[in-house]
Amino acid sequence: MESREIEKNVYANFHSGFHCAEAISKTVLEIFSGNPQPEAIKVASGFGGGIAGSTEELCGAFTGGVIALGHLLGREQPGDDLRECGALTKEFKRKFLDEFGSLNCQTILEDANDPVGCAKLTADAAIILAGLLNEFGLERDTGLDNFFAQPREKVALAQCPFSAEL
Repeated sequence: MESREIEKNVYANFHSGFHCAEAISKTVLEIFSGNPQPEAIKVASGFGGGIAGSTEELCGAFTGGVIALGHLLGREQPGDDLRECGALTKEFKRKFLDEFGSLNCQTILEDANDPVGCAKLTADAAIILAGLLNEFGLERDTGLDNFFAQPREKVALAQCPFSAEL
């Protein structure tokens, strides 16, 4: 999907009543999983405008993006390897910080000086995340739907699974 189409989908989700975390989750999951994954959208609901609209915590667009990544690349069984999920989450965080300068909702919106504000930021974050997921699929020469069907390596239990690098 082209960047312009991603942006249009995010704006359409905003106009239908979703907030930033829900809009990015819904958009990215529709693109990469083929449907909106309502349980992930429901999880994202608590993270709009920071956390519950406070704007003092993590940006909802970032949090919703991480929720989508976890839904797409996360695990269902303890001990399943999370290196891909961890690496993409770190890269999304790096690119988000490069683009917006902070993960804090209030800081980003104060610095943006953009009348569209949150919707544009969310669309830009969705484009960043979609680019990372496209690269991930290309590097593995498979779509994400095929990735899920592959067996995963096991990792040591009771240790942070995100400490490993790809």
